Amino acid sequence: MNKLITKIKDLIKGQEYFLVFIFLSLILIFSLIIYYSKTEPGFSWSEVFPKINSNKVNRLLDGRKVIKDKSSLRPIIVMMENHFESRPQAGLEYASIIYETVVEGDITRFVTIFDPTVPAEKIGPVRSVRPFFIEIAEEWNGVLFHAGGSQDAMYKLTYSPVYNVNEISADGIYFWRDNKREMPHNLFTSIDLINRAIKAKDIDIDADFEPWLFKNDSPDKPDYPDYPTGEKWNNIHEIKVDFNKNPLYGVEYKYNTENNDYTRYLGGKVHKTERGIILKAKNIILQHVNFDIIDNYGRLDINITGKGQAEIYKDGKMIEGYWKKPKNGRTRFYDLGNREIKFNRGTIWIEFVFN
Repeated sequence: MNKLITKIKDLIKGQEYFLVFIFLSLILIFSLIIYYSKTEPGFSWSEVFPKINSNKVNRLLDGRKVIKDKSSLRPIIVMMENHFESRPQAGLEYASIIYETVVEGDITRFVTIFDPTVPAEKIGPVRSVRPFFIEIAEEWNGVLFHAGGSQDAMYKLTYSPVYNVNEISADGIYFWRDNKREMPHNLFTSIDLINRAIKAKDIDIDADFEPWLFKNDSPDKPDYPDYPTGEKWNNIHEIKVDFNKNPLYGVEYKYNTENNDYTRYLGGKVHKTERGIILKAKNIILQHVNFDIIDNYGRLDINITGKGQAEIYKDGKMIEGYWKKPKNGRTRFYDLGNREIKFNRGTIWIEFVFN
């Protein structure tokens, strides 16, 4: 032990000035870091000490970082109702992509898209499908879970390439009724039953869709540095979506600066799921679409092919832009400079707004 101490002393002997220099340099470096963290609003500790994430990649569905084996799985699509008597919904907090639209009259409904690895023990209430919902499912090439549908929708499913699991058929074993709720608002499924159905039907679990573009959270940085952000990017922290003037279905989002996300409100109240989880969004899209009323019941035909106006909200800003979808192709969103939108990693709510 004495020999070891002697060697250490010999090693540093004559290098006192060098050690003092190293010590003072470290003090200076940390002093500068502390100074910039206090004075520079754009300063980020993650840029100074970036997290090592070499074994994770973007998940195709929502851009979240996951291990490679879990990054490109076929999405799960569940038709979920939003009738005021069906609330609160179960499992909605686990959805990555949610489409919301009036389905008939003034009642809205959700097309909810999940990654098959989420730990959702209860998802629903599950309801029926419409033809334009099937078009959405085809675009994501997912597995569609539903409870029947309109006559046109059921006919479309006979030739649609999308896999579908229908409760009103021999597939009822993959759903259950919650006796604590009133029918028809009490039909549910779970991620376990969903994956059992996929396995039983021998459905390929690999994803087969073109992903959107994603980015890291960066509220102070434009997606494209060469694009003039002052003209078409506006700071907007509250977003309202008014479906047919019915306050029961009115939607509002409020921006949270600290977390760079949006809290969702429904019917004038914070939108919570059955487990009491407050719904948040990283991105919100108002997609303007044309529609027709096709029967006396008030069912709608919504045109989601072609091109139309869109407002995209993220990072506390509103981007004026447009959406574009070729027949049998993928919907993509662009700013007015014709640059494709880069979404924040995480949840995206898409609101169909009627022209």
